[in-house]
Amino acid sequence: MNESSNIQASENNPFSHQQLPLGVRLFLNAARIVFRVTGWVSPRLAGVLALRLFMTPPKFPIPRREINIRESATLTMHDIHGEKIAVRSWGEGPHVLLCHGWGGRGTQFFALIEALAAAGYRAVAFDAPAHGDSSGKRTNMLKVARAIAAIAEKEKPISAVIGHSFGCGTALLAIDRYRLPSDKVILFSCFTDTHWITERFADAFSISEPVVEAMREEAMRRFAHHFDTPWDWSQLSPVNTIEKVTGDLLLVHDRHDFEVPYSHAEKLMQIAPKAELLTTEKLGHKKILMHRQCIDACLEHIGRN
Repeated sequence: MNESSNIQASENNPFSHQQLPLGVRLFLNAARIVFRVTGWVSPRLAGVLALRLFMTPPKFPIPRREINIRESATLTMHDIHGEKIAVRSWGEGPHVLLCHGWGGRGTQFFALIEALAAAGYRAVAFDAPAHGDSSGKRTNMLKVARAIAAIAEKEKPISAVIGHSFGCGTALLAIDRYRLPSDKVILFSCFTDTHWITERFADAFSISEPVVEAMREEAMRRFAHHFDTPWDWSQLSPVNTIEKVTGDLLLVHDRHDFEVPYSHAEKLMQIAPKAELLTTEKLGHKKILMHRQCIDACLEHIGRN
């Protein structure tokens, strides 16, 4: 890979792209040095440190555009598996559960929440463990999927599930492992493979392959008994869990999404050929959640008999 390709890959990496605050970028540079040294001395120790960082979501200020939707919500703090989980709801009608992405929060769906409530639905959005107003400092797909299942049980019946990015992976994992209802499922900017996620993380921090493999092994050792049956990283991947969706499935993905490239949607469509795919242009990874065309597509998909 030439120098210009390296620069482009860094800018498009969700763990290290240039829109991150200066303090976060300085931290990234320091962490790269730490992993370079510890990885040379002890890949296993570096793997333990890497896992700790891998499970620590970034914290970002709440943008002004989400303030109104936060203030209009009914907020409930649920005790779920030792964590305080913030669950907000709006409107009355069939329940629609919204699952946000890594480093995000439930109110990132503000435009869709407003539309759902106006259309006669009860929108239910939560802050995942270690995100937003929920407790905790570190989390992972396994913990969030378990939290989704618990929230769905408290908020049942769930008529539709909507995920974005990391939230797609956790929602699908909840469908797979906890039988989260999947009559209507909408996935915005869904990734395909958990190994791809770990590789992007490794690229962002200049982590060697032996260290990232040690990180994966440490996660499997530490969370070996999280499910009733053994698991491996590939079993957490949407390319496998998407097959457990029993109802109508809509994928929404932008051709110019540089955090989760459009090729992921194309691969998922090969695995789930009965799904529908809405392709957008120049909305990227996050603006896609606010676009009127996407919101209307969600309402049409959920309301279809």
